[in-house]
Amino acid sequence: MLRDHRRPAAVLTALGALLATTMTAAPGTGAIADEPCGLPRSAVHHSEGLDSWNDDYPRPVGTLNAVMLFLSFPDAEPELDPERIAEEYFPATTEYFDHSSYGRLALRTELVAEWLEMPADSVDYGIQRDWPADLRADYLHDALSVIAPEADLAAFDMIYLVADPDAPGVDSDATKVVNFNSPITVGDAEIRRLVTVFEHRRPDRNVLAHETGHVFDLPDLYNRPTEGAGDWDTHVGDWDLMGSQFGLAPDLFGWHKWKLGWLDTEHVDCVRTPGSSRHTLQPLGAPLDERDPAADTRVVVVRTGPTEALVAEARTPIGNDSDICTRGVLLYRVRSDVPSADGPIEVVDGHPETEACHGTSVHPRLADAPLETGESYTDPETGVRVEVGERTASGGWHLRVDLA
Repeated sequence: MLRDHRRPAAVLTALGALLATTMTAAPGTGAIADEPCGLPRSAVHHSEGLDSWNDDYPRPVGTLNAVMLFLSFPDAEPELDPERIAEEYFPATTEYFDHSSYGRLALRTELVAEWLEMPADSVDYGIQRDWPADLRADYLHDALSVIAPEADLAAFDMIYLVADPDAPGVDSDATKVVNFNSPITVGDAEIRRLVTVFEHRRPDRNVLAHETGHVFDLPDLYNRPTEGAGDWDTHVGDWDLMGSQFGLAPDLFGWHKWKLGWLDTEHVDCVRTPGSSRHTLQPLGAPLDERDPAADTRVVVVRTGPTEALVAEARTPIGNDSDICTRGVLLYRVRSDVPSADGPIEVVDGHPETEACHGTSVHPRLADAPLETGESYTDPETGVRVEVGERTASGGWHLRVDLA
């Protein structure tokens, strides 16, 4: 709830030793995917394992409440009202998760619709992507001191801190989720993470949805070059929000929807018996058939190792994927023992000799990755073969999987 009165800033625990860009909390309890194809959670940052939920993160099912607060600086007079800036993020972010979750997540965001001035100039905080820990700690300490009198932070599952986009020291490359090794105490609230937004006008498309994905324990799927300029999109291209917020097909992978509780085991065909099996994939972005979930397969999973799986799903121009430039059955490999940003998911290029969607795709070599009717793929390491059959009346595809 928002407060209408001023009070002294809440006591903050020391931030310097608590800051972290990663968390390695032990697996949580409570199985969410007991299928043999679910993969175990590993002790890596944002593991793709599905056998348990890490309770350090809010489960994105039902209603989650967020608060968005706006920070100004003495060296810049804000040019826009907070409400106008909020319109660049909402309702788009809420609608993204409503579509992706099949209506199973309602993200409600309250605004503290006034500028809250920081005690130091924006240029004094050294805001940048790879931020020195001491300067970032100063920023967060000051920000939490400023916002504590304005909102009961304990009432919210998520906190968005938006810096004045026109302040001279604001670097749009610095937008990210900041995690804490241990919760910090602000008033009655224990805060484990918050989203720091440093976007310029207009902000990157889907940027807040991407950062919110991290709040839900989803990993970065992009490839961060180790030196200088390079291609960030070699792992998944356009095919998941956590790979690129600019992607043409930014809906979350079916694996992520399973992880987050938006797909149930009834929506997953687990291939575990040698021989041939046949499946009917419905379009990933289509509404769920609540009447007959068992006939509403959204992903087919083949376990290929203790921490590995090959996944198939049908991607079509619907919902969050409405701008997609190709369609078909998309294949990708999942590793639950690979941490965020190191390639825990890699899309299989079904057409390695061709590219598509130049000028719009973030990675044209993977833009035509899906397979269509009559096409197949054989995994060179395991021999698993996937063949795409005819389309269904509902817009999906029949599928045959051969497992040695």
